[in-house]
Amino acid sequence: MMRWARSLAIAALACASAAQAQTVNLLDRGVIANGATLFQKNCAVGYCHGSEGRAARGPALRDRDWVARDFYGITHGGLPGTSMPAWKDVLPAADIWAITAYVMTLAKTPVSPSEAVITLDEQDEGPAMLTGEAKRGEELFFDLTRQKRCGLCHMLRGKGTAVGPNLVAEGKKSAAEWLEEIRDPGEKRATGFELTEATTRAGEIISGVLVERTAAEVKIYDTSTLPPVLRSLPASQMRRVRTRKGRSPMPGGWDKVYTQEEMQAIVAFLGQL
Repeated sequence: MMRWARSLAIAALACASAAQAQTVNLLDRGVIANGATLFQKNCAVGYCHGSEGRAARGPALRDRDWVARDFYGITHGGLPGTSMPAWKDVLPAADIWAITAYVMTLAKTPVSPSEAVITLDEQDEGPAMLTGEAKRGEELFFDLTRQKRCGLCHMLRGKGTAVGPNLVAEGKKSAAEWLEEIRDPGEKRATGFELTEATTRAGEIISGVLVERTAAEVKIYDTSTLPPVLRSLPASQMRRVRTRKGRSPMPGGWDKVYTQEEMQAIVAFLGQL
């Protein structure tokens, strides 16, 4: 009798666990729509994969033979040695699967119904929880009470604006290295984010980060304003577009924005990522 009761209890627990397991259906329209929104916000910028995955400085994603689980793995874990970061440090697994669902609608071969339902890994909890000084650093990074703040140009953990490079993709750095880059941003430059100057035929000079340049138009983040403004200019109105390889568009003067202790907290935040 006791063995029977024990077996029944174990079976009940297993059923409860299975019932509580979260799943994502890659063919669900709501999931795909959420993935499209997340893609536009995080992946479609000009120096990544472009609108609808048509390619910008990153490779094209549409019209390719993707396998959903393979694409998820690349997005989740990143590609070492490239500018593709591990989004597991930024987005929860459900959001990465939603992006995967959207990209699969752009692929040559859609997801089959038999492979559409994904059970989320309970061990994959998404972005790490921040504590102590790192939590304070995150608050300072996105502090809306400050006219000048890091989050105006950098996106981390789904917040901020993707004008400058993804700092997660920058890799592990020491506190001293992070402090040096904050205090002297012109010393080191992330590839693809050098200062660009676009001069119009009317004589206006727009300085900032080049997002996209086609035969029809030039898109550039104007970093002379806060927050930076995305300018879209007809190519016919441009006299010259020049990238200054030796200069960075990141402004200086951060020691006047943050105290030494506040900078240390921001560095703790970046270090934990």
